[in-house]
Amino acid sequence: MRVKILAQAIAAIGLLGSGFAHAADSSDSQLERVTITGSNIKRINTQGALPVEILKKEDIAKTGASTVAQLLDTLTSISSVTAGTSSTSFVPGAAHASMRGMDAKYTLILLNGRRLASYAQLESGTDSFTDLNTLPLSVIESVEILRDGASAIYGSDAVAGVINFKTKRNYQGVDTYARYGQTSAGDGAEQAVGVSAGTGDLNKDGYNALFSFDAYHREPVFYSKHDAIKSRDFRRFGGDDNRYLSTWGGWRTSPKSQYTAMPYCPLPLVTKASGQTICPIDYDRQDAQVSPRTSRYGLLSVLTKKLDADSQLYAELGFNQTKTYLQGGNNFLNGITLAPGDAAYPTDPSLIAALKAQNPGFTPGKDNITIYRGLNEGWGRDREATSNTYHAVFGYSTSLKDWDFDASVNFSGNNVTNNNQDYLTSLEDSLGTGNPSGPTYNPFIHGNPASSLAPYQALDVNKASTSLQALELKASKSELFNLPGGAAGFATGIQWWRETLVSTPDLNSQQGLVMNSAPQSYLDASHSIFAAYGEFNLPLAKNLEVQLALRGDHYSDFGNTINPKVAFSYRPIKEVMFRGSATSGFKAPSFTQLNLTRTAYGSVKDYDQCAQQGIPANKCPSNSTKIVSGGNPNLQPETNDSFSLGVVLQPVKDLFASVDFYRINQKNVINAVDLEDVVTNPAKYPGAIVRKPAGSGVLGDIDYVNTPYQNAGGLSTSGLDFDLRYDWSLGGYGKLKLENQHSRLLSFKDHKLSGDPWLEELDYAIQPRWKNVFTAEYSYDKYSVGMTARSYAGYKNLEQAISKTSTLQGKPGRIPSYTALDLDFTISPLKKLKIGGGVKNIGNRTPPYFINSSTPGTFSGSDTDLWGRTYYLNVNYKF
Repeated sequence: MRVKILAQAIAAIGLLGSGFAHAADSSDSQLERVTITGSNIKRINTQGALPVEILKKEDIAKTGASTVAQLLDTLTSISSVTAGTSSTSFVPGAAHASMRGMDAKYTLILLNGRRLASYAQLESGTDSFTDLNTLPLSVIESVEILRDGASAIYGSDAVAGVINFKTKRNYQGVDTYARYGQTSAGDGAEQAVGVSAGTGDLNKDGYNALFSFDAYHREPVFYSKHDAIKSRDFRRFGGDDNRYLSTWGGWRTSPKSQYTAMPYCPLPLVTKASGQTICPIDYDRQDAQVSPRTSRYGLLSVLTKKLDADSQLYAELGFNQTKTYLQGGNNFLNGITLAPGDAAYPTDPSLIAALKAQNPGFTPGKDNITIYRGLNEGWGRDREATSNTYHAVFGYSTSLKDWDFDASVNFSGNNVTNNNQDYLTSLEDSLGTGNPSGPTYNPFIHGNPASSLAPYQALDVNKASTSLQALELKASKSELFNLPGGAAGFATGIQWWRETLVSTPDLNSQQGLVMNSAPQSYLDASHSIFAAYGEFNLPLAKNLEVQLALRGDHYSDFGNTINPKVAFSYRPIKEVMFRGSATSGFKAPSFTQLNLTRTAYGSVKDYDQCAQQGIPANKCPSNSTKIVSGGNPNLQPETNDSFSLGVVLQPVKDLFASVDFYRINQKNVINAVDLEDVVTNPAKYPGAIVRKPAGSGVLGDIDYVNTPYQNAGGLSTSGLDFDLRYDWSLGGYGKLKLENQHSRLLSFKDHKLSGDPWLEELDYAIQPRWKNVFTAEYSYDKYSVGMTARSYAGYKNLEQAISKTSTLQGKPGRIPSYTALDLDFTISPLKKLKIGGGVKNIGNRTPPYFINSSTPGTFSGSDTDLWGRTYYLNVNYKF
C-alpha cells in the first residue's frame, strides 16, 4: 500500500509498521541516511514534516498501469492527466500530469531528484512540461509525490507539487519483466518487456553497475469497437447529434441559412436540432482511433565507483525514443466561398438539379456557395511523432567531518520530429482558378480522382529541440548543532542551469502555406538561471520540529526572485501530529508566450450568429474554429504563495488517518484570453472575433478568434486531502489491508481580466469537486488479490462559471458521479517468479457523458474507462 512520509514523530510512534520499529532499535551507525523529496537534508528513517506519498514497485504493479501516465491517473493527488493520444494536440504523443487542479507547468517532474529537459513542443503552444512517456514504468523502483509547494527547495516551477521518479540503486542480479494486455473488444493490444542487470556490491566490491532496457508497444484503440463512443450521435446520452457535417460535406448560399448535406448521400439525411442537414456517416463506418499506435524503448545505466569509505564517483546515462502514429481524420475545406465562374462552381446540369432539389431557392450562376467538406479522397491529417530524450549525469560525493558534499553536472535534451500530412492553401485557390496539372477538385461529389488533390499534398516536417545543462554543488550536515529536541540539520547549495528551445517549422508552415493553419515562426531562445539556497531542520523541542528554507534565483531574462518556506510538525501526544507549511513561488513566462504567434483549433459555439439565425443557445452547434494567440514581449512573471495545515492520527498501530488543508494564491497569471469568455461576452473583447465577409447586416462565419497573452489573470484555490488506512491481521488466515484516499476542492476562484470579479469555478466541468480511491487487498502466503474502486465527482452541466445558463434548456442541470472497479492479483509460485494480472474497469462502466460541452464527445473521469473492460498479465522473474 502507499506510505506517507510524515514527520519525525511518526517514526517514533511506529506508523510505518514493525519493520520500521525494528530498525529504530538499532544504533544510528547502522542506519542509512536518505534524502526524501521536499528536503535536501539527509535523514534517518525518512523523518520529515512534509506530506510525501510514496509508491513502491509492488504498489505500481497492482494499479494495472502500463505507462507512467496511466499510473498517475489512478491517484487522488493527481488532478488530471493528458495521455498524448490526440492527433490535434500541440504535443502529439506526449503525456503530462497536473496537481491541485492547476496546469501541468506548475508541477515539477524529477528523475532521481534531478530535472530533465522539457518536452520540445509546448502544451497549447505555450506551456513547458516534462513528457511522462520518456519515463519507462518498468525501471521505476518508486515514486515520491510531494503534495506541497516547493519553490524554496527546487525552484520556481514547483508551485502545485513535485513528482520524483526513482530507479534502482546498488542492484545485483538480473530482473526480467514481460506484460501483455488488451481490451475486451480485442483492440489496444499492448506488449512490454524489460530487463535490468546489476553487478558489483558497492560496499564489498567498491563498485556497482546497473544496466536496463525496456520496450513497449501498443496497437490502436478504435472508436468503432466500443459502444459508448462508436457513434457521435450522443442523443442516447441526452446530448446532441454531433455527427460531422464535414464527413460528407455541406453547402449553403447565405450565412443566415444552415448547411445542407452535399448531394448523393448513400444514407437518409438527418436534420439536427440546429437545422443543419447532414449525411449521417459515423465512426462505426470509419477507422477512427481513440488511442494511437505507440512504440518506445529506453536504455538506462547507473555506474557508481567507490573511491574510499566516504567518497564515490557516479554516472547516470539514459536514452528513450517514442514513436506515435496518430490518425487525425480528414483534412477539410473550411467555409470556402465559391462565386459564379470559379473553377469548382457547379455547372453540370445533373448536379445543379440535385442542388436545386435540396434548396429550391438556389439560383445557379447568381448565388455564391459556401462549402464545408472533408477531403476523404485524399490523405488524412495523420502524424508521425518521434521523440528522442537523453540525459547524462556525472557526479562526485564525499563525506568530511560529518558533512555530506555532492557536486554534479547534468546534461539533458529532447528532440521532436513531427511528420505531418498537410494540404497547401493553393488547394483553396485552385477551386477558383483551376488545377493546372489535372482535374479541379469537385467538392460537391465523392470519388474525385487522386490527381485532383495530389498537387496540393505536402509532407511537412516540423522539428523542435530543448536542452538543459546544469551544475549543482551542495553540502549538508544532519547534526549541525544541538537543540532541546535534538540535532539540527542544515543544507546549502548553489545551482546553475541553462535552458534552450529551438523550434523549426517546415518552410511551408513558416510561409503560411499550410491550409487551415496560421504562419509558424522559427524560434531560437535561451536563458540561464543561477540559484543559491539554504535549509534548516530545527527540532526546537522533543515534540516540535521546524523546517526553514530560503532560495534566491537570478534569471538572465527576468531578474531576481527570493522564495522562503517554513514548515513544522508538532506532536502534543504520540498518537497525534499537526503539520503545516507556508511558501512563495515565481513562474517566468515561457519562450513562446514572449515571442511566438501560435495557432490552434477549438470547438466554438457562435452564439451571436445563432441568435441572428433564430437558433436558441441550447441548440447552437459547435464548429471547429481557428484560434490565434500572439506573443507578448511585455509579459511579467507570475507570483504565488501557498499555505498548508494538517493533522495525522494513529490511535493504534494498524490504524492511520491524515487530513491536510492547502491554499494556493496566484497573481499576474499569464493567460491567453479565455475562448469561452470571448464567445459568451464578445463586447468585452472588441476585435477578438474576426469574421469572414458577408452581406450588409449579416454576421459571417468566424474566420478566427484572436486571444493574445496577458498578465491579466488571478487564481485562488484551496482543498483537503484525506487518507485513511487500516491493516487487519487475520492471524493464520492472512492479512487484509483497507485504504481510502480522497482529494476534495473547497474553492477554485479565478478572474479572466484584472478588472473582472472573482468567479467560483468549483463544481463546473473544468473543476469537479472531488476524486476518491478505495482499495481493499487480501494477502495470504504467496497469494494476494485486491479490488480498487475509483470514484469521480459529478458537476454542473456547464463548462465554467461564465457559460450561458440558457444552454441548459431541456437538459439536466448536473452530470452524475460514477465509480469504476479494478481487480488485481499476484501469485508467487517460485521464490524468484511473480505472476500478476487483473482487469481494469471490470464492470465495463461507461463514464457519464458531458451533455453540454462545447467539445462534443467529452466524458467524465479516466479516458481509458471509455475503452471498456481491459485485461492484463505481468510476469516477473529474477535470476
